[in-house]
Amino acid sequence: MVKGSANEILNILREGLVDLPHQEQDLNFIPGEKESVILELIIPPQSALLGERLRESTIHGAHDIHIIAVKRRTVHYTEQKIRELKLKVGDILLVQCHEDELELLRRNPDFIVVEDVHHEIIHKKKAPVAGLIFAALIIFASTGLADIMVCALAGAFLMILTGCLPLRDAYRAMQANVLILIVGTIALGTAMEKTGTAKFYAQEFISLLKNSGPVAILAGLLVLTSLSTQLLSNNATAVLLMPIAVSVALELGVNPKPFIMAVCFGASACFATPVGYQTNLLVYGPGGYRFSDYLKLGIPLNLIVLIMGSIFIPVLWPL
Repeated sequence: MVKGSANEILNILREGLVDLPHQEQDLNFIPGEKESVILELIIPPQSALLGERLRESTIHGAHDIHIIAVKRRTVHYTEQKIRELKLKVGDILLVQCHEDELELLRRNPDFIVVEDVHHEIIHKKKAPVAGLIFAALIIFASTGLADIMVCALAGAFLMILTGCLPLRDAYRAMQANVLILIVGTIALGTAMEKTGTAKFYAQEFISLLKNSGPVAILAGLLVLTSLSTQLLSNNATAVLLMPIAVSVALELGVNPKPFIMAVCFGASACFATPVGYQTNLLVYGPGGYRFSDYLKLGIPLNLIVLIMGSIFIPVLWPL
């Protein structure tokens, strides 16, 4: 009898320390297996499988669907009991299936796909290799032996080549909408520089804070960036305001680096609205939050970033 998390169970299965119930044999638990996914399925109240024995249910007889484990509140099962187990509402089945079966399971009213735990499985055997690749990336980039972009791409390629990162996960990690947004805003930022728009906005911004020192203008830029990022994405805000920040510094005749850092910190301070960042919006509905809840907690956090940034940015990156 074995009880544990999905990650622990799959680790001991890969090492061959236990056998599966129902004589499920020859299952592949190799990290990065292309055509195999591991899912948790929950039995809902309307399921037609309620009351059926697990070994006689359609899921057990389905092609390319293999039952690994069963979870039921407060109850432990031996292999014999799992054989005779009658399905109840809330039972969670850990199963392995072919990738093609995934959409069929999602459309099946007899199951609810709780989560794709395949992406949460930790492959500890690859940790030393991943650590070495990451350490090499940091050393080469920080010492100037290679450009940071070259190091990052080489590191990502080696992670895939050595099996630390499955190719499927690498593709899924790429967010096309974010990439398109960044590319578009970079083009817009370049156009602002070429046409003189960035310089025009910089002069207008400085005129609002005339007779103020560079530190006060830096604080104003930090506030402007923080306000913009509450409505735009942080990526778009940073790319749009970066040319203006550099132009402001050049107009003042000071080092542009602290102004660039002000844009970076300000664009990251997107706490005061649910649309400021993806994770803000992600918890908005499920958490039952209101727009005012973000203002109550987000405004104090924004003020902390603005005050600390205005004080310490000129210290760490002198004007």
